[in-house]
Amino acid sequence: MTRRAFRPQRSDGPEGSTPRSARPAHGGRCASPHWHTGHPTVRPGDARPAERLLRSTTVAPAAYPALLHAARVLLHNGVPDGAAAWCARLHPQAQTPAWAAAFRTLRAEALLQLGDLAAAGHEAAAARDAMGNRCASLHLWPTAVHAEVLITLGRFGEAAARLDRAEADSGRSCLPLLRARGRLQLATHRRQEALGTFLAAARLARRRGCGRLPYVPWRIDIAEALLCCGRPAQARALLTEELAVPAGGPRHRAVTLRLLAATDTPDQRVRILAAAVGEARRCKDRVELARGLAASADALDALGDTTGTAFLRRAADLAADCGLPSAAFTSATPAEPARTRPTRGRTKPVGSAYAVSSAATSPMPG
Repeated sequence: MTRRAFRPQRSDGPEGSTPRSARPAHGGRCASPHWHTGHPTVRPGDARPAERLLRSTTVAPAAYPALLHAARVLLHNGVPDGAAAWCARLHPQAQTPAWAAAFRTLRAEALLQLGDLAAAGHEAAAARDAMGNRCASLHLWPTAVHAEVLITLGRFGEAAARLDRAEADSGRSCLPLLRARGRLQLATHRRQEALGTFLAAARLARRRGCGRLPYVPWRIDIAEALLCCGRPAQARALLTEELAVPAGGPRHRAVTLRLLAATDTPDQRVRILAAAVGEARRCKDRVELARGLAASADALDALGDTTGTAFLRRAADLAADCGLPSAAFTSATPAEPARTRPTRGRTKPVGSAYAVSSAATSPMPG
């Protein structure tokens, strides 16, 4: 296939807009990347055009935003192995340390989804260290991804040390850091703090536009914190709304369905978790698949069904393959489905309006 040169285009236009040429870069220089670098060339749900773009585009500074976006589209659509492979090929060819770090950080995200936690941590740490003090708009992203890996592994002290050293601003670039802090707060049982952090992240995510990549599943984050706070009906409202959002990918649907199951009756829980497990398999997320299988085992056990033992055994095998200690694996589950009961009667709804109004009154965490 003939490889084509890529003309420089706007890197942060709305999805689905017509690409427009930008002024040519002077002296071969290109714009610095940031976490939310996007490109209007490929829609979020189009994995095949993304693959075609990656195969046909010459690796040159003007093409970096489109290439990063295309690799992100693959990741978003359940092709983390393809995203990881392309980023491994692209980051050594990048002509600036910032762009090399951007491709490497996206590869770390893909490896995290694949359950290769050791490699994901290595890539994120290497990207962060290579940045040094350069490119302030990017350095929070690899720091956040590395912290997410450490949190998944149950190494909360190390994650806290990484996050405490990062100085967040109030712009869009701090969204990954905010979400990582919320994950850490949730994992260490600081549920109300986590809820406040996720509400602040939701306010920022909605300000930048939620239909673009990277997709920020702020409803899922808030709902998980609400579940941990014992507010399943409010969590359910948000999760139901999330399932109706067309921009979400299979990984987000897998998490949404797993959490939604915790708000339902035991017989319905098994059905919902079967769908969650299917989405986790589709997106090749081994950690999420292990969580879904473990939740399925709990749901079957609550019904007196002994087949749950096989689900639990498979979940334990997957967790071990990913290097997850049992304590970290169980702490990653926000609520014990067998003990969660749907709340009857009238409760305060927690839809988009409630989440954003709450975020507006919550201080932005530093």
